[in-house]
Amino acid sequence: MNFDLTEDQRDIRRTARDFLAARYTPEQIRAIALDGQSDPYWDDIVELGWLDVAELGIVELAVLAEELGYALAPSPLAAQWAAQLLYPGLEGRGTVAMWDADGGADPETPTLSVADGKLTGVKIAVPNADVADTIVVTAEGGRHFAVAAADAVIEPARALDTTRPLFTVRFDGAPGSEIEGDHFGRAWHAIAVMAAAESVGVAARVTATTVEYAKERKQFGRAIGSYQAVSHACAQMFLETEGARSVTLWAAWALDHDPEMAFMAANCAKAYASDAAVNVARSSLQVHGGIGFTWEHDLHLYLKRAEANAHAFGDAGWHREQVAAALL
Repeated sequence: MNFDLTEDQRDIRRTARDFLAARYTPEQIRAIALDGQSDPYWDDIVELGWLDVAELGIVELAVLAEELGYALAPSPLAAQWAAQLLYPGLEGRGTVAMWDADGGADPETPTLSVADGKLTGVKIAVPNADVADTIVVTAEGGRHFAVAAADAVIEPARALDTTRPLFTVRFDGAPGSEIEGDHFGRAWHAIAVMAAAESVGVAARVTATTVEYAKERKQFGRAIGSYQAVSHACAQMFLETEGARSVTLWAAWALDHDPEMAFMAANCAKAYASDAAVNVARSSLQVHGGIGFTWEHDLHLYLKRAEANAHAFGDAGWHREQVAAALL
């Protein structure tokens, strides 16, 4: 079996790498994430066709998601993909509200109530709700509703990862249109794979920059990468990154071609990639030493994205529980 990307998929990766690197420079990322500037590149992304979820396979989406993580792009594209996967009829921009204000952590058992097609309750940690036209909302009984953002109260919330702003969304009898279909299981697992792929991109970028730093930084007249403790740390970072990439691409491929293994693969990918990205970023802090902890260095931005992604759409512990339950 050929586990390599196709030529078309490699072209997508090259295009995305070049496009994102040219636009989301470190200075631009900080301006958007820390200074509150709006993302000026949404129309460019639309023109590239990256919103065409129906036309792109899950592997292609995973390739793009990895590049978003590699570039640390402060773009609402991930939220848009999630909304489109759950609501294929979405028009305009969207996001997904899944976490309940009462602390419910299981995305399959939300508690937001519905009466006569009207939604009441509070959702927290809703990404990019400020630019959404439609919010896909999980409700009691595993139901999904599309709600116009104008019918909800959207309030900014403090986010660990400032490159991806979060919001609290309040529904007080907001009219919702129920989304019908039997696609939700696959959609939620595809969303988890997208988050895993983005974590892979974060880990890959951090690993690459850390190795370069270890080659250049000198102590006692030698590059620190020549010391065994540092070289072993870099090797472990590379190992975890490549392992996460392999399992994530397997999960993406399975969602398109092997439905019997797809859900198990997706849970494995999200659990492994979440831990890998966090471990890699933390190891990078140790290799960089004091400079890595400063506000001026970009490493803290990657660590925050890794930590935030690790908890999005189910953390590693929750996904391991799904694997364990499937094996019983």
